[in-house]
This record gives sequence, C-alpha cells and structure tokens, in this order.
Amino acid sequence: MNKKMLAVLPLSALLLVGCATSTTSSSSFSTQGIQWITPTGAPTLAFFDQGANANWVSSSSPATAVVPALKTDTYDAVVFDGVSGLNVLMAAENPQYKLAQWISGGNFYLVSTKHASGDTFVTGETIQGFVKTGNAAQSFLKLSKDSWKWSYDVDTDVVWAAGVADIKTTLLANDTAYDYYLLAEPVLTATSKALKDKNVTLNVIYDLQAEWKKAYQQATIPAAALFVNTNHYATNKGAIDLFLKETQARQDKAATNDASVKTALDAYGDDTATNTRFGFTSALANSLQETNRFSILASGVITDKKAFANDFATTLGGSAYPDNLFLG
Repeated sequence: MNKKMLAVLPLSALLLVGCATSTTSSSSFSTQGIQWITPTGAPTLAFFDQGANANWVSSSSPATAVVPALKTDTYDAVVFDGVSGLNVLMAAENPQYKLAQWISGGNFYLVSTKHASGDTFVTGETIQGFVKTGNAAQSFLKLSKDSWKWSYDVDTDVVWAAGVADIKTTLLANDTAYDYYLLAEPVLTATSKALKDKNVTLNVIYDLQAEWKKAYQQATIPAAALFVNTNHYATNKGAIDLFLKETQARQDKAATNDASVKTALDAYGDDTATNTRFGFTSALANSLQETNRFSILASGVITDKKAFANDFATTLGGSAYPDNLFLG
C-alpha cells in the first residue's frame, strides 16, 4: 500500500483560516488525468478506492480550499454542498462550473443529552447548530418552526458553530452546555461513542431527513454534489463523462453494504491515514454503511437533479436555480 503523503497548500483564503490538505501519489487509475477536489467527510465515500490517486485533493478546510475552487479553472470537478455550491455560482459573474450529479442526501440529526425523543420543547431552551446558511441549519429552522411548532428566538436561543466538528468539541467538553445540538454523520456516531465512554447517552431527537420527507414529500435533504468545469468538459467530455459514470458506480456500492468499500479503505492505510484522507476510519465507515447512514445516493434515487435542488430552495422560500447551472 502507498502511505506517502504529499501536503497541498489551500487555495486563496476565504471565510475561515484553513489547515493543510493531503494527497498521495499513485501509478494508474481509470480516472487518471481527471483532477478533482472534495471536502473530507461523507462525500469521500464516493471515492473509496481512490485514496492513493494524486489527482484527488481532499481537504478538511472546505471554506478555504474547496469553495474558492469553484471560482478558478484549476480542477476538472469540484465536490461540495450542492445548494451552497449553486449559490456560489449564482453570485459569480461568469460561473465556470455546472452541477453534474448529486452524491449524497442529508445525514443530519437533532440530538440531546438532556432530552429524549417525544419531549416537549420549552421556550428558553437552547440549541447549538452549525453553519447557519447550510442545509442542516436551514432544514432544522424550517421544520422546527413549521412542523414541530417550536417557539424560540433564532438570534438568542440558537448559537451557530463554524462546522459540525465544533459541535463534537462542545459535547465532549460539556455535554449539557445546550439543550439540543445539530449533528451530521459520521461525526454523530463518533461523538456518541466518545460520550458513551463517559457514561453519557446521546439521544437522537429527530432524523431531519425523515421529517423533511414527511413534511414536504421530497426524497430527502440535498447534501453533496459534483460540479464539472464547463471549459474542461468542452475539451475533455469523454473522460469526464467516464469519471461521472465511475463515481456513480462507486456511489451504488457505497449505498449498500458492499464489501469492496471496506477492503479498499483498509488497503489505503491505517486509521490515522484513512481519517486524514477521507474524514473517517474504515471501521466507522463500515458500521455506518450497513444502513447507508452516510446517505450516499444510488442510481435512480434522484431522477431530476434540477428539481431536487429547486424543490428544496423553493420550500425554504427562495427561488429556483437557472437551468444554465446544471449539466445536461
């Protein structure tokens, strides 16, 4: 196995201070020549056998590495939160990327160490969420007000963290700091296990995906999507189409309990290397894969990529995205 790590500096700074990104070198892949960047975490499961591919950059600092990539001509493809990516492209004078396919749906949950499922929310109780403009936060705000009829002041009763990892930090430092917390997989399972070691139970109050589907009759909450560089696509369509096809094939395996996923992750390296590259260990991925807690989207789940984005946006009270932001 190849464990040699190559540090990659983040692209121009944006929003947050970043940290180092890593890749590894490799001999040959069917996707050889296609260069792409992703955040670490759930979306990387769609690239479970590409860990040693030097053409893939995975970053634990999406704000400073992945978001700016949508504004440059550096990569053939960029994986990012689909709705947030579309919003970035909407604001661009000449967007260079189009959404080509969805990789994952939401894996967002409302949890608590103080309360159990079925408890009544009391005005004045507090909530810690992450990324106020993100899909986890926006779907929570919509559901809690419209469906659950919670009464709270979003400016005083909700505290927003920069990312989901910060919620884990809060819980491990003081699990009763807030009444409720927003978490996403795989951080949820990792946090729950760490708290269990302290004899603390982390209760899932709401599965936001199930609640969203019930309330709005939509497949799930949108999460990660793959964006294609339109300039590169015009000159390298065949190779990029093959890349998209192979990515979907890996998604189909990742959405099931296919043993090849764990085999590939185990072959990449030890827990430290795998966690750095993918954002989770092989064992954690395998345990969540059994019930697709990563919410990787298999073929046929999303039949209309534009409608998937637009239904979510308009349900939140926004406008539909223009057709020119979608490939095909």
